[in-house]
Amino acid sequence: MAEKILKNRYKIISELGKGGFGNTYLAVDLDLPNHPQCVVKQLAPSDQRPQVFQVAKTLFEKEANTLQRLGEYNQIPTLFAYFEEGGQFYLVQELIEGDDLTKEIYSGKKFGENKIVQLFIEILEVLKYVHQQNVIHRDLKPQNIMRRKSDGKIVLIDFGAVKEINELTVTSTGHTTATVAVGTLGYMPSEQAAGKPKFCSDIYAVGMMGIEALTGIPVSNLREDNSTGEIIWKNQVNVSETLVRVIDKMVSDYWKHRYQNVEEAISELSNIGNNNVNYPLQYSTSQKETVLIQNNQSNIPVTSPVTSPITSALPSLVPEPLPTANKTWVKIGLGIALGAIFTSTIIYNIP
Repeated sequence: MAEKILKNRYKIISELGKGGFGNTYLAVDLDLPNHPQCVVKQLAPSDQRPQVFQVAKTLFEKEANTLQRLGEYNQIPTLFAYFEEGGQFYLVQELIEGDDLTKEIYSGKKFGENKIVQLFIEILEVLKYVHQQNVIHRDLKPQNIMRRKSDGKIVLIDFGAVKEINELTVTSTGHTTATVAVGTLGYMPSEQAAGKPKFCSDIYAVGMMGIEALTGIPVSNLREDNSTGEIIWKNQVNVSETLVRVIDKMVSDYWKHRYQNVEEAISELSNIGNNNVNYPLQYSTSQKETVLIQNNQSNIPVTSPVTSPITSALPSLVPEPLPTANKTWVKIGLGIALGAIFTSTIIYNIP
């Protein structure tokens, strides 16, 4: 593919990534001065039958228009062009210089409370715009969130809906449909795995990234409570009860129990930051049997287990000891008071 020129304009320089949903290339735009770099994403249905291709083309054009609209926002890549060539579909997007969040969230590294609250709000502020456009990302994970080098801002990339093109096929009843749910195990909730994503499905993904960042444990290695299906994570962290409650709500297994909009989650997280609630909690490990979630397991990771706090989050009510100087004056005062009482007693008893 290297050196190939697409649409007589975009020259492929190198491959940036390859996956089940398509390939991504670094390219240059030969029509513009100085030949600026761009990103080219290649998509194609795995089923090459004509009826599948027509559905794929319609879906591609629809999702490309959505990406073009989303790209008007500063923290989403601009879509420069989209086209079909040689039975393949191509998106040409702005190159975001920087690193994805795997450089910040990785095994063995644990975030503190303030840092994860800040990251949550950064991601959710961009996601708020996406949801306002009536779009669900569907594949939020550290690899699909960039930290832009020029200004340090979060940029969301690789929206999931367009990836359905690669999984289209014709069913036995003659209907063309996607055969695999779009998303990544560990970050997508059960309703999304069932092909029914909701806005709160994205909030679930952000919450799972938070658990990963706080524990330093990859989502694929988090343990699950057999009786509840919830992820066990609280015994691995030292954060406020307020933050634990927020994350629990973000990653609730049942979608109706999650935040139903990003604004609500941002509001509660902002209150944590403003109040600087940092009373540490320690949680006992659940006594119930646990199993390790494998990468290829069909079960979708959900929330943390029900555990009980073994230390109080309330500040101590025992008064602090008085300074040494204050103790001295207290002793002198008591001495004078006792002396006065003793003297008055003697005077009172004089006949």
